[in-house]
Amino acid sequence: MKFPILTAHEAALHIKNGFNVGFSGFTASGTPKDVTVALAAIAKKEHEEGREFKINMFTGASTNDFVDGELARANAINMRTPYQSCPDMRKAANSHTAHYFDLHLSEIAQKLRYGTFGKLDVAILEVQSISDDGEIVLGTGLGNAPTYATMAEKVIIELNEALNPKIFGLHDVYIPLDHP
Repeated sequence: MKFPILTAHEAALHIKNGFNVGFSGFTASGTPKDVTVALAAIAKKEHEEGREFKINMFTGASTNDFVDGELARANAINMRTPYQSCPDMRKAANSHTAHYFDLHLSEIAQKLRYGTFGKLDVAILEVQSISDDGEIVLGTGLGNAPTYATMAEKVIIELNEALNPKIFGLHDVYIPLDHP
């Protein structure tokens, strides 16, 4: 493989305080499971050493405990949108330790492309496979991954080898044109 292979911790080190980060998946399906846990550990360490560490999260829908739960418990979320269903994220929003921006999930990709939230620093995408020329087969949840992949300055690929190779062709990826 011609792309660097990193541990989850090494990949998470590319994410800095204040970054805008897009996550693949739609509900729990297709969300990252390792880099987010490593990122939460980094945030906890930064906080223990007296430094701020929070990111702005953009997803395709709700996620799961590996994303919203781990990052909320680590106090690593500054802002979260569009939709969430994790009890720990809800507690963070209600206690004002994380800002929650309730936006219809069908609007988030276009608003990002319009620049509403600024640049997207990193995308973390769960994939079934990646070819040497960079073609990926996304996991079981597409969400806003196509927009995040094209907009992010850096893309972290989380390879899930447990996914069946027959998943190829499951997604019909289409990014509509933006309104003028």
